[in-house]
Amino acid sequence: MNYLLQFRVKSVGFLTLVVSFTGLIWFTGCTIHTEMVATPHKETIPESAAATMKIERGITDESLRCIVCHEERGVTHGWIADWEASAHARNGVGCEACHINPEGEPVVKEAVELEYLHTDGSNCEDKRVHLRVIAGNCGECHTKQYKEFIKSRHSIGWERMLAYGHDTGLSKDIRLARCEQCHNIQFKCDSCHTRHTFSALEAKTPEVCRTCHTGQDHPHYDMYISSKHGTVYTATQTNILKESQSIKALRAPVCITCHMPEGNHDISFGLAYAPVGDGLSYSNREGIPVGKNKLTKRRSDMLSVCNTCHSPGFAEKTLTKADVVHEKVNAVMDEAKNTILELEKEGLIYLSNIKNAKMIDTTSPVHALILGSPQLYGGSRIERLFLDIICNAVVASKGAYHVNPNYTYLYGLAEMQKGMSDMKEEAKNLREEAEFKRKMGSKLR
Repeated sequence: MNYLLQFRVKSVGFLTLVVSFTGLIWFTGCTIHTEMVATPHKETIPESAAATMKIERGITDESLRCIVCHEERGVTHGWIADWEASAHARNGVGCEACHINPEGEPVVKEAVELEYLHTDGSNCEDKRVHLRVIAGNCGECHTKQYKEFIKSRHSIGWERMLAYGHDTGLSKDIRLARCEQCHNIQFKCDSCHTRHTFSALEAKTPEVCRTCHTGQDHPHYDMYISSKHGTVYTATQTNILKESQSIKALRAPVCITCHMPEGNHDISFGLAYAPVGDGLSYSNREGIPVGKNKLTKRRSDMLSVCNTCHSPGFAEKTLTKADVVHEKVNAVMDEAKNTILELEKEGLIYLSNIKNAKMIDTTSPVHALILGSPQLYGGSRIERLFLDIICNAVVASKGAYHVNPNYTYLYGLAEMQKGMSDMKEEAKNLREEAEFKRKMGSKLR
């Protein structure tokens, strides 16, 4: 009995001690919490320490003014959050580094001459601020990458767009919504390194390339993702890239594995045959055909990438098979062109010089046919057939080099052959119609 009483007394004492200790902790915590809430942050941290923290976070005085203004007005606050989590912020690269040119430095002449900056509207009260950040701005820090980019096909995307007949008669507003969103890659890096995180990891994924490299005339992403390479990537490795942050951890290649090896920003690397235009040889940025020795080196460069996974014999044989498809594609293209040229010689259709493309009146009943890359989307039936053949030619050729049999044949060569049959039938109809009109004219006379 005495033992039980002693145990209860000790238990009550222990419980009292626990309650007292807990109350002390609660009271102390409340006091600290009250102090933290009641005391402004700037008073609890010395000014020098706050300045140090600001620098460590990458927020300069200039950037801080931008952030405060944007947050107060509710403007692009999502972009601010992206930037604050970026490597730029961690390394002290703030808003002014990209959006304010150094004093006295002019806007890039090329961008003005090619009308890229005609939509560069900025509502900022600071008139030094420009909305668009061009690749040249990035090149001030990323010198190597910028020099490689300048050698690539990406760096002439805008110029190619302006040369196309597709833009004939289009207003600038329509072009902005249609062609410019991909072709402005000539001037900007955030087509791949999306703003404002500018993540290198994001830019490694094939999904980034998808925005532009898809569609009827250049479905590169679709070819890749439905090929054996893309199937393996999709089925087993979509999370590996995020976890490892290295494409070397992947079992299957992604776009940049082959086209930007070791981070090379010249996406023309290793390409040997006609990514732009037509013909059996590769042409450089200026449209000048590359010599045989250069082509041999390009093929060797690409094989060096293939050989990291495949045997040399297999890789070379696969690319050689694609070369055969490419030759077949060009043969059909030549037949289509000859059909058009013969009709032109007979006076049944009218061709135009590419340089005069923008002068064409597309509303005219008998308007000019532009032969080749700057083909019009509208126009007569034979023009539309020819455009389809051009698009299918790219699909067939690229499908072969991306090792995708469906795009090589079903969506490429087969469609070209169907289009060729239709073109021949249309040419026959045009000749018969012309002959009928000639005979009727003779009778009327």
